[in-house]
Amino acid sequence: MSFTVVIGAGPGGLAAAWELSGLGQDAVVLEQDSIVGGIARTVNYRGYRFDIGGHRFFSKVSRVREMWDELLGEDFLERDRLSRIYYGGRFFHYPLRPMSALLSLGPIEAARVAASYAAARLAPIRDERTFEHWVVNRFGRRLYEIFFKTYTEKVWGMDCSEISAEWASQRIKNLDLKEAIKSALLGSRSKDGEVITTLIDRFHYPRFGPGMMWERCRDRLAERGVPTLTETKVVRIRHQGGRVVAVTVRENNAEREIAADHVIASMPLSALMRVLDPAPPAEVLEAARRLRYRDFLTVGLIVDREDIFPDTWIYVHAP
Repeated sequence: MSFTVVIGAGPGGLAAAWELSGLGQDAVVLEQDSIVGGIARTVNYRGYRFDIGGHRFFSKVSRVREMWDELLGEDFLERDRLSRIYYGGRFFHYPLRPMSALLSLGPIEAARVAASYAAARLAPIRDERTFEHWVVNRFGRRLYEIFFKTYTEKVWGMDCSEISAEWASQRIKNLDLKEAIKSALLGSRSKDGEVITTLIDRFHYPRFGPGMMWERCRDRLAERGVPTLTETKVVRIRHQGGRVVAVTVRENNAEREIAADHVIASMPLSALMRVLDPAPPAEVLEAARRLRYRDFLTVGLIVDREDIFPDTWIYVHAP
């Protein structure tokens, strides 16, 4: 029987190990941190649970939904979604509810938005290369400046003119101002009957946060004989003849080598290139070095109150 080394105990790595275990394959999961879940983890501090991100659970893929249900059962709760944007001292529903948004913006701003959208429909940007082009064509420049530009640039740390249109089409798939208005009146389906992901109003969420899913996956894998080794850093991936043959790890300041028939690596691509032995060509290493990652700081605020606000997320678009 073959043996697989899975690098990374985030959703990708643990889901891969879960599928392998279901097929009766031997594997081990390696994680350099002390907590599983990657950026979908839930951190426990003095009994308070903090999620690193939203990480709602929604998929059109039945096999994925089956895995989630199998792991969590009754602890996989369905919840109503309420997301709002804070801008100009007011709250706006997201996805945008056009009539509500226009009323909140006031008659002058609403007229500017309507004129801007009409201009975009009459004279769209033909060479649609950037995030800015993509959104302006579908919402008009004024709505782009109010509800898309500032938040996107704060999150990603780069100008919207540097982000590709392809990225926008994945993040805001099938949505434009016309679809947003239709969804407000008729529901969140596109013209072909498919649910528009951006517009879903209910989602699943583990009882104790997204990290609960991956902690449960780790525990169930252990029951199946697939261990997850935390605080275990991959320092070398030895390959020959186009195949990986072994992975060297560092645990408790000591190194050891794990023979492998297969490797599934979910570690950052730039880090993966640095640990390959023999090393990739210089131009590959340089390309990996130039990859940019967006770091972030999460501040957890403990408030001694049961309910603070009804929102599942609030996006702060104010400067």
